[in-house]
Amino acid sequence: MKPLIIGYMRVPDDMSDEEVKKKQDDMTAYAEVEGLTLAAVFHEFTAGRLDAFEEMTEAVQRTEAPHVVVPSYRDLALTRPLQDAMTLHLELRANAQIVSLDECA
Repeated sequence: MKPLIIGYMRVPDDMSDEEVKKKQDDMTAYAEVEGLTLAAVFHEFTAGRLDAFEEMTEAVQRTEAPHVVVPSYRDLALTRPLQDAMTLHLELRANAQIVSLDECA
């Protein structure tokens, strides 16, 4: 069985279904190229909320997936300090690292 990776992304109201599918397809393609299985993608629909992020963190803990893939660090938060805080939270709580597709290109 291939190692797992979990996905996370924000879905603002103005994002089309096609854009959502494209981002998910990109995460799936990354996982396949890296020899991983994308176990789930958690979607954050409400601005300013972290409900899906917390659910994702718990899933990472349960599955012991070592990485979370995001389309961009902006899917975590708009500001770098908050992105850093969320990355640190995931590292400390679930012992996982963030992989941002915009840095892989």
